[in-house]
Amino acid sequence: MKYWLIFSLFFLVLSCNNTTDSSVADVQADTTKEAPLTDNIEEVASPETKGTETIVKGEISGNRDQPIEINYLAKASMENKGRVSIDSDGTFQFKINPLTAGFYSIALDPKNSFLLYIEPGTITEIKADASSLFDTYSLLQATPDSKLLKNYFSVYSKLANDMNAVNTELKTLGFSADKERSQLIKKSEEIKSTFNEFKHAFINENITSPMMIFLVDHLDGNTEMEYLEKIGVSVAKTLPNTHYNEIVQSAIKQKAQPLAAAPTQLKPGQLAPDIAFPNPKGEIIKLSDLKGKTVLLDFWASWCRPCRAENPNVVKLYNEYKEKGFEIFSFSLDKDAARWTAAIQQDGLIWPYHASDLKGWNTATIPLFGFNSIPFTVLIDKDGKIIETNLRGPALENKLKTILG
Repeated sequence: MKYWLIFSLFFLVLSCNNTTDSSVADVQADTTKEAPLTDNIEEVASPETKGTETIVKGEISGNRDQPIEINYLAKASMENKGRVSIDSDGTFQFKINPLTAGFYSIALDPKNSFLLYIEPGTITEIKADASSLFDTYSLLQATPDSKLLKNYFSVYSKLANDMNAVNTELKTLGFSADKERSQLIKKSEEIKSTFNEFKHAFINENITSPMMIFLVDHLDGNTEMEYLEKIGVSVAKTLPNTHYNEIVQSAIKQKAQPLAAAPTQLKPGQLAPDIAFPNPKGEIIKLSDLKGKTVLLDFWASWCRPCRAENPNVVKLYNEYKEKGFEIFSFSLDKDAARWTAAIQQDGLIWPYHASDLKGWNTATIPLFGFNSIPFTVLIDKDGKIIETNLRGPALENKLKTILG
């Protein structure tokens, strides 16, 4: 994960899917369109600057033909604050006066950069290789928040690479490779769990740091609202009257909207909302028609790679438990009927209950079930009551084994 992607995620808020692969936090689709947060944000006063000279210096090894830049992470873009040539010995130095406290990138180009938090009157010293600044930079002298940025994104980058490797392997598996698929899905769940534990601890330990703004994109409004609210309160105190605070508060508000739209959050023991939508033939089918069976309500889409990667596991479980009263009701967030039906055939989704309103993320099911990312599942008992939500992979397999034997 390079910082040019992190910048774009900061300027844009995810609509519906709030964990984006940029996020490793889940094996979920990062396919929703993004909408600028900054269109309707009023200009706000900059933090107070000091007259003391601020220095950013360092040494770059490797190819030094191009100049190095320092850019301020402003309201809706990166604002260049200086450009210097790298000396023959690899050294460079910026002297900035006055300086606005905030986030700055050190960049050879937009895709080869890393991020710092710089305060007026400080000295920052770094070492890096020109081939990949983000992967190679070290901090010889820096603000505490610059160090936190590096620590967090070093862990995040490693876990993201691990998750990408698992997803790549999943795509190469044949349809019958059930054992290998189960092992990879289990591994992806372990990576997700590791990341969740890490980011939750990181938030609790560093909640007053300005760099909390970057964790907003890595938190799910459906399951991690507690941490989003903590960050919102903290950023309002640590970065008041800044565009950073404005953007963070807007992002948190958007992440909370799917939950607010639902009459109640789904809870075990609660009756599942009934839905009635057309199947591929245009016939209306109802979830309540399956009362008397254990039902997996599965929200997915043909364009959702994590959904498609999970489908073989769902097929396997269907074949294993269908004679024991297990049924699947698949609801697609597709907009294109041809792609939807083609994916059903391609993935061998042989159960008869497939429905969609073909409205994508504008589907009427989101207010009913309060989800904001897919795949999303609701496991329902024979009486139509919710057993558990968002089960998949080994967790779903174990639950079905417990219920159906």
